[in-house]
Amino acid sequence: MKINWIRNEKGITHISDITETVSSVAWSGSVSQAARIAEIAVINAPNDVNITALKLNIGAGDAIELRENETVIFFGEVQSAKKASETGTITYTCYDLLNHLLKSTGVYNFSNTTAERITRKVCADLEIRTGNIAETKATIKKMILDGDTFYDIIMKAYTKASEQTGKKYICRMNGAELSVEEKGTVVKNFILAEEYNITNAAYEETIENMVNVVKIYDDKGIQIDEVRENELTARYGIYQRIYKKESGINAQAAAKGMLNGVEKHVTLDGINGDLQCIAGNGVVVYDGATGLNGLFWIDSDTHTWENGTHVMSLELNFKNIMDSKEYTEAKK
Repeated sequence: MKINWIRNEKGITHISDITETVSSVAWSGSVSQAARIAEIAVINAPNDVNITALKLNIGAGDAIELRENETVIFFGEVQSAKKASETGTITYTCYDLLNHLLKSTGVYNFSNTTAERITRKVCADLEIRTGNIAETKATIKKMILDGDTFYDIIMKAYTKASEQTGKKYICRMNGAELSVEEKGTVVKNFILAEEYNITNAAYEETIENMVNVVKIYDDKGIQIDEVRENELTARYGIYQRIYKKESGINAQAAAKGMLNGVEKHVTLDGINGDLQCIAGNGVVVYDGATGLNGLFWIDSDTHTWENGTHVMSLELNFKNIMDSKEYTEAKK
């Protein structure tokens, strides 16, 4: 792991390798959080000439870059600093540039366009570079947005596209570029197994987010159809939502996409982790103690490096779930 501190002074960019001054790194993300976070603990030793020579006056707005085998795995801005003691460590919390999309809002009126065009437009307005933007070719007839965050604008567009394509999408930063990818890439050539790298695992079931009936209404408020999961209603009773039919959208498919049964979650800790085990990807797990066997989807991840050891903590889901953002047309 190599850690670079990047700052701009009087129009000149300075890059310093601060790897030897960092005692630990925690790199994390989740499907719902969107922006990835890096926390670095920097040694604060005012009497050590090797440390003071680097003049580590890291400030808010400076950039921190994490590299593994010369590949950039994180590029983000310092948001805050926490000093533990006079001669302990200073922990810097950094967010990747997707945080700009989460913290900025805009007003737009889109018509007869696509999610990919919307994404490129709002990123250009926010001066965020774009990389690989998933092509949906799904026409969005109308979207009026007033005060939504730029991230929500993108995800509302891709949620509407998902109703037509049946695919799921996720936003990620690759360095300083935003990418929108199909969600659910499976980590290659890697498994988590109790005899190799799993140190702890726990399993949970919940019906907190259950939806087993969706009633479909037309624009006049008249019910025209419904979808339901009969086995779930018989066992758990009715958990109902409504869907208002939209022009150009398959109402049955959209309503079925809102159904949600028993959610099964797994928390898992492991050593010798893989850097592709990040939120939104899939990983194969074999664990006899919990009975886990097969492919699971990563909802959140934390990778920690300390004392030469890479430890990985994951929250896994039995389903590949998108961070959907529903667009509701405002009434005139």
